[in-house]
Amino acid sequence: MEQAIQSPLTPSFEFNVAPETIDYTQNISTLMRTSTTRAHESVHQSVLAGKLLRGELPKDEYIYFMMILWRVYSAIEEGLETHSTNPVLAPTYRPALLGRAGRLSADIAYLLDTTEDAWQSTPLYRSLVSAAPQGLRDYISHLEQLTVSKDPTDNARLLGHAYVRYLGDLSGGQSIRNRMAKAYDLPSTGAGASFYDFGSLQGSSGAGEKKASQGDLLKIKEWYRQGMNEAVGDDKALKEALVQEANLAFDFNRRIFEDVATAAKDTELSDYTSQSKVVFDGSQAPEETTYPISSVVAVVMAFALAHFILVVGGFTGARGTEKLEGVMHWLRAAADS
Repeated sequence: MEQAIQSPLTPSFEFNVAPETIDYTQNISTLMRTSTTRAHESVHQSVLAGKLLRGELPKDEYIYFMMILWRVYSAIEEGLETHSTNPVLAPTYRPALLGRAGRLSADIAYLLDTTEDAWQSTPLYRSLVSAAPQGLRDYISHLEQLTVSKDPTDNARLLGHAYVRYLGDLSGGQSIRNRMAKAYDLPSTGAGASFYDFGSLQGSSGAGEKKASQGDLLKIKEWYRQGMNEAVGDDKALKEALVQEANLAFDFNRRIFEDVATAAKDTELSDYTSQSKVVFDGSQAPEETTYPISSVVAVVMAFALAHFILVVGGFTGARGTEKLEGVMHWLRAAADS
């Protein structure tokens, strides 16, 4: 039988004030803001956060970061969907308005110049799956524990993680969007940066809907805080659990930033772009040598893999992909004949 999660994994943060001095008579939205200040600041002081805010994050690192976020949002939003009728989660459950996983997937596909069905097969994402950084593993594991728990209070703790991510996207995420769009020369249509876009509170958030203005974003945040307050009410134990969970969410996000920085430092990401620079060595004199068609097919398949690496570096486009696929189909047919 599964045990209820009485307390989450020990976080490496300190509360903004000593726990016994927190005034739990305040509503939960006020408590979330005032009792997570220190944890919030620790995230913003990280090197990667600074690069994001200044629009200085290299493209390969940014894509890697977006892939990590996709894993996190997928876990959070799966939990919210599973427990959408939980009385603590239901008032703020608006997946059409707030859902980010689908937008992240579309942005990643655009940045890699591929399709949403194909980007999870790229070497960069496969490396993330096969050797996931510890911070990401711990975060996903914790979110999954909250989701599968049979204790409704544990399920309700997901609100702390949704609050940290969604309210951050509605606030500071807008500044990041503008800088990333400029840094990577993204189109004005929003392609590649739809993760940061929201529809209006009254809208359907469907295709073609006008992007939310700053005023609309403020209304969404106010609606979210009000929904939290109504859901939690004066339940002191629940307030304590959610404040603890929100602080933990900030710490997990800090660790994710460290994961990206470590991956870049260890050249795990630069390996993908550096390989793309050596495709043909012109110093070698050509030799008139014939090869079996099966060997040629193997070489071209290798170039197909290299193509994905080149895409991460931003050196190819859709036309290059079409040409490569055409050659591959021809060679497969030749090999089978």
